[in-house]
Amino acid sequence: MQIKQLNQNQLEECLEVIHKSFATVAKQFGFTQENCPGHTSFMPLEKLQRFYNWGFLMYGLFDDSNSKNQDKICGFISLSKVPERENVVSIHNLCVLPELRNKGYGELLLDFAKEKSKELSAEILFVDFIEEHTQLKNWYIKNGFSHTGTEKYDHLPFTVGKAEYVRSRHALL
Repeated sequence: MQIKQLNQNQLEECLEVIHKSFATVAKQFGFTQENCPGHTSFMPLEKLQRFYNWGFLMYGLFDDSNSKNQDKICGFISLSKVPERENVVSIHNLCVLPELRNKGYGELLLDFAKEKSKELSAEILFVDFIEEHTQLKNWYIKNGFSHTGTEKYDHLPFTVGKAEYVRSRHALL
C-alpha cells in the first residue's frame, strides 16, 4: 500500500471512497439525509472542494500490489492545521473502503498522519468522531490517542467525541 498526496482532479474519486466508507456508519446509526444531512456519508463535492481550497492536505491510500488497482484510491485522510491552536493538526475523514477494512490500512493512514503532523511541527494530532461509536473510539485509544471530552450540538443526532495524540508522550514518533 502506498499513500500519496492528492490533487484537485482526484476529489470526485475521493468523495466516492468517502461516501462508500461512511455509508456503513450512517447505516449503523440510522443516519439519513433527513435526520443528519451534515454526515460525511452525504458530503457534497462542493464541501470537499472548499476544504481543498482552504489548504487541507489530502492523501489517498493506493494498492500498489495490484497493477489493475494501483491508480484507484482505497482509503483517504485529510489534515489541517487548527488556526486557534498553533501546535495542533486535525484529522478529517479518515476512511478505508469497507471491503478492505481490518487489514491494518486504517492504522497505516493514522501512522502517516502522526508522521505528517511531526513534519508540520505540531505537537498534537486531534480527531473528533461519533462518541457512541465505541469501536472507533477504542481504536483511537488503542492507537495512542487520549479521549479528551465530548460536545453536543443541536444539529447533530449524536454526541461528538474528541481525542488527541500528543507526540511528546510517544517518544518513538
